[in-house]
Amino acid sequence: MVFRRLPQPLVLVSLATLAVHLTTFLARPVASYRVLALGGDARAVGFVAAAGAFLPIFLALPMGRAADRDRTPWLLLSGGLLMTAGTLILAYAGSLGVMAAGTVVLGTGQLALMLAFQTLIAMLSAPDKQDRNFGWFTAAASMGQLLGPLIGGWVVSGGRPGALLAETGTAFLIASAIGAVIVLLCVALVAALPRRSGARPPAAARGSATALLRNRRLLVAIFTSFAVMSSVDVLTAYLPVLGHERGLTPALVGVLLAVRAGFSFLSRLLIPVLLGRVGRRTVLVVSGGTAAAGVVGLVFATQPWLIAVLMAVLGMVLGLGQPLTMTWTVREAPDELRSTALGLRLTGNRVAQAAAPAAAGAVSALVGVAGPFLLIAALLAASTITMLPGWRAERSAARRRSPGPPGRTTRSTARPASRPAASRRSPRY
Repeated sequence: MVFRRLPQPLVLVSLATLAVHLTTFLARPVASYRVLALGGDARAVGFVAAAGAFLPIFLALPMGRAADRDRTPWLLLSGGLLMTAGTLILAYAGSLGVMAAGTVVLGTGQLALMLAFQTLIAMLSAPDKQDRNFGWFTAAASMGQLLGPLIGGWVVSGGRPGALLAETGTAFLIASAIGAVIVLLCVALVAALPRRSGARPPAAARGSATALLRNRRLLVAIFTSFAVMSSVDVLTAYLPVLGHERGLTPALVGVLLAVRAGFSFLSRLLIPVLLGRVGRRTVLVVSGGTAAAGVVGLVFATQPWLIAVLMAVLGMVLGLGQPLTMTWTVREAPDELRSTALGLRLTGNRVAQAAAPAAAGAVSALVGVAGPFLLIAALLAASTITMLPGWRAERSAARRRSPGPPGRTTRSTARPASRPAASRRSPRY
């Protein structure tokens, strides 16, 4: 087959990732407008957005265990079909309950695909290429996040109450067509995957998720990913609400969301350069603090150009969190539990997608539309604080590795050959 001539399946993974995020980020802001057209308010927007992540909270870990048992092709095919079905349900939803059901199906499909894609990248990438490949993977996701809001905002361009239901229905049908493309790409990817030889290790040899949760560094990585995912989801769900309050058209809101995605795309391409100059923790600490300040700035920004500048800054810094925590998670886990560790990370992400919009909806009912943005600013600040001990350790290790004055003997930085494999996989902190 023609797909077997590709240099590696990672090309298909990147194309499918672009399509998945195009569909998802077309559907999410359009879903907010459809909720408003059906008579919902900011709390209803939060409820529908949270519904899409509720079931995946309980499915991420079992899916990760399934991937560790070589069930990745099943995840690919079922995920593509579920995403297509979810967007079709949303296209014809006439009530908030059906909207919530559609987002559940869509979210479950997206979870299966993201876990399968990340598993494949970890499996097919050499250790020294993981940051680069996860960076390209998430850069493809950013391109989808850029195109999705633009298409959705263009279709829902009128924003008139009478036409909003029809326009959002058309947008979801476009998302369904892209879902069909995702299915075809997943079929091609399954055909292109190298066949793994050898018997599976016994269940006892594969360990458990409980052992992973004893690793503090892994927990910090999961919390950092949680904070970044919460921020992106709340921005996607509530920027339309903020724009509606301030008189911005759906098309302009789509452009603003695309600006964030576009700058995330650029920042992810720069990951090898950034890691070559400073450590992973330094990048994450600086980006987390900057993101918290930028989100607070959105609360006080009233001019569209200023909101666009802040969204560009947020795109640059929020774009770094996901790929760096993917590599961090993979390197903290033994080979036989990589997908389980990624499943734990995605469980945290889905908790973020469920809890953050719901909490944002509750806060918005108390303090107005500024509440959700202040909430995620506090969350980003908290995640940055949890990384400070590791950041200080990373800086101290870098100083110890620096050459001393002439004539002075310095400690060798070579790694002992007797270190266990799990330690060799761990990044520097």
